[in-house]
Amino acid sequence: MALLSWADSCGLDLSRTGAWRRGIWPVERLEYLCRGVLPAEAWDLILAGCPHLADVAAGQREATAVPLKMRVKFFQVPPELFGFAQISHTGPESWVRSLRQRSGWDQGPAWDEDGAFARIGFNYAGPEERGG
Repeated sequence: MALLSWADSCGLDLSRTGAWRRGIWPVERLEYLCRGVLPAEAWDLILAGCPHLADVAAGQREATAVPLKMRVKFFQVPPELFGFAQISHTGPESWVRSLRQRSGWDQGPAWDEDGAFARIGFNYAGPEERGG
């Protein structure tokens, strides 16, 4: 996808997340998770310079994807907690809520989802398998 290629060229490590990542379509908005944390002003500048985005909401890490005319939301997380954040943002919410009850949740490092699932003693479940 053009947005991911553009982000990579800007040094952003973005991954799709949300219901869209679970294969659910249509969605209300596109969601991406950034491995790393930037100040709001940096996000505003980066997003304003993206040729694939318009209507950047200052301080919100949100814009409109062109030409889809869909809202896009960017979340961010420290790299060492990326695995837990990707699980949380991919959802679904009720499934994540049950995982949060497991011992080891949010105890980093969990650089990726495999590490996060291992930390809570759970076998990896692909995005499309979650919530059943």
